[in-house]
Amino acid sequence: QGGREANQVSDDYRYQDGNYEGYAPNDGYYRGGDEPAHEEDAQSDVTEGHDEDDEVYEGEYQGIPHPDDIKEKQKKRAPAVADEYRDRADLMAERMEDEEQLAHQYENIIEECGHGRFQWTLFFVLGLALMADGVEVFVVGFVLPSAEKDMCLSSSNKGMLGLIVYLGMMVGAVMLGGLADKLGRKKCLIISLAINAAFAFLSSFVQGYGFFLFCRLISGLGIGGSLPIVFAYFSEFLSREKRGEHLSWLCMFWMIGGIFASAMAWSIIPHYGWGFSMGTKYHFHSWRVFVLVCSLPCIASLVALKFMPESPRFLLEIGKHDEAWMILKQVHDTNMRAKGEPERVFTVSYIKTPKQVDEFIEIQSSTGTWYQRWLVRITTTFKQVWDNVLYCLTAQYRMNTLMLAVVWFTMALSYYGLIVWFPDMIRYLQEEAYESRVKIFDEEEVSHFTFNFTLENQIHRNGEYRNDK
Repeated sequence: QGGREANQVSDDYRYQDGNYEGYAPNDGYYRGGDEPAHEEDAQSDVTEGHDEDDEVYEGEYQGIPHPDDIKEKQKKRAPAVADEYRDRADLMAERMEDEEQLAHQYENIIEECGHGRFQWTLFFVLGLALMADGVEVFVVGFVLPSAEKDMCLSSSNKGMLGLIVYLGMMVGAVMLGGLADKLGRKKCLIISLAINAAFAFLSSFVQGYGFFLFCRLISGLGIGGSLPIVFAYFSEFLSREKRGEHLSWLCMFWMIGGIFASAMAWSIIPHYGWGFSMGTKYHFHSWRVFVLVCSLPCIASLVALKFMPESPRFLLEIGKHDEAWMILKQVHDTNMRAKGEPERVFTVSYIKTPKQVDEFIEIQSSTGTWYQRWLVRITTTFKQVWDNVLYCLTAQYRMNTLMLAVVWFTMALSYYGLIVWFPDMIRYLQEEAYESRVKIFDEEEVSHFTFNFTLENQIHRNGEYRNDK
């Protein structure tokens, strides 16, 4: 019996030649080249006792498997039986350990893929998405002077219009940013950009203040959702030495979006004749043309993003090893061809994937009626998103989370706060200065006089004007 067990173990390992297309090794470790051979004395007799038809002779000596092989084989067999009886905390601890190993392996793989044409292509595609978000944030500030006349907005209405976009951004960042860890970076970024583009486009046509406010709110959801995803998506294709530099360069597109919005506002809004009217109920003035033009970068980024792959890091975290491997090979081959080295071979054959602990979701979501299945999927997904938020507040990460929250809050307050507050403050100071120069004329009599100057900022009370021009 001992001989048969030893032979079975050795047979299992005999076919693991490190080739991805054959039987890939299941030990879960990154393999970037030729695997070291076992010791000669441990595998010299592996095939002893076999004939040409690979039949085992009863009672023959079958060789001694390597001790590491036996340990790994036992380690792989044990969890399959015991997982359902283990505590969830133990499973999560094992998954965290696997994720740490994946982080080190993934860094080595990205370095092997190199930095080149693929990353630069993705840089401009995601830059276009970031530019689209920047444009939409600046839109309301430019259209307010014209929109307040068309919609007869009060001061409180104008304040709410400026606030609503940032409110949508806050909700979108939590919801869609969290969903990106469950549904995928690319998929959630496409959803965010589609929401932004659709409601930004629609807001240029609506006439009422309430509907316009609603469209800007939902557009803000898309803006807030895409902002965190863009940086996470891009960073997962960058090696550690390139990450900080290129993520900083990516921020440049936000300001390009601001410049684009400013240029379009300067060139479109003053041309009042560019609009049209349909009776007395529908007016499409030049500021609406400006809102329409500002949705074009978002539509362009949506089209470009369709040609980009999903993040391989995300695919590995959810256990989709083969899909991630194909994308990493695509990145490697694209960069090597651009560098004039098409003969370079992608040597990675296997990457460790973290332990999956959420298999019960699929079982629950495949039973009951269709709406019950969808309800289970939606509630479970949002529970996972909320768990991710709470995970940032665990003892291990609490201080880092709070410190980064304070830093980001102060930066956002100084930036967005000044953007929202400065225009109102400047207008208030201008009105104060205007009122301080008011001239008042009481009971004045003017006869046979020609006015060839402006009467702006003058108040005439109880006066008499005879034969004046």
